[in-house]
Amino acid sequence: MDEANAGTGEHLTPEQLHGLIWQVWTAYLGVGPQIGAAPDRDPNHAEITASVCIAGAWLGHVVLRSGLGAAAGIAAAMLDLDPDGVKPDDIQDATGELTNIMAGNVKSLLPQPSHLALPQVVVGRASILWPGTRLLGRAEVAWNDHTVTIEVLHGDTPRL
Repeated sequence: MDEANAGTGEHLTPEQLHGLIWQVWTAYLGVGPQIGAAPDRDPNHAEITASVCIAGAWLGHVVLRSGLGAAAGIAAAMLDLDPDGVKPDDIQDATGELTNIMAGNVKSLLPQPSHLALPQVVVGRASILWPGTRLLGRAEVAWNDHTVTIEVLHGDTPRL
């Protein structure tokens, strides 16, 4: 972040986002991921979308999008399961929790007080929109032949 916007949540550098992703992936999935710029593609390609809203002094969302294979890999690693034994509920729980952990780490960079909502997980290709938001940061995470996109969206502060 530049000095003028430090602590305002207006900027999230790629380095900050990549660092948070690396910390979470290594701590919770036990692997060091490859992290890079995500291609600008239709977000509706995802087979699973998990999001957590951050509200308070800062408003926005952390969003995880992936295919079902990647989501099953997340569930197997987080829940210490055999990849062949992963069930749909495991996938939803693990992707929601991983997104929640990412959101908590993003929140640590934001103005306080800010609070996390419960994770929301949508399974299936769907047009999921967050009106009144703009993309603050996006990264693509690759590991074990899987790819996941992490996005941070900044919401407009409501005018009263």
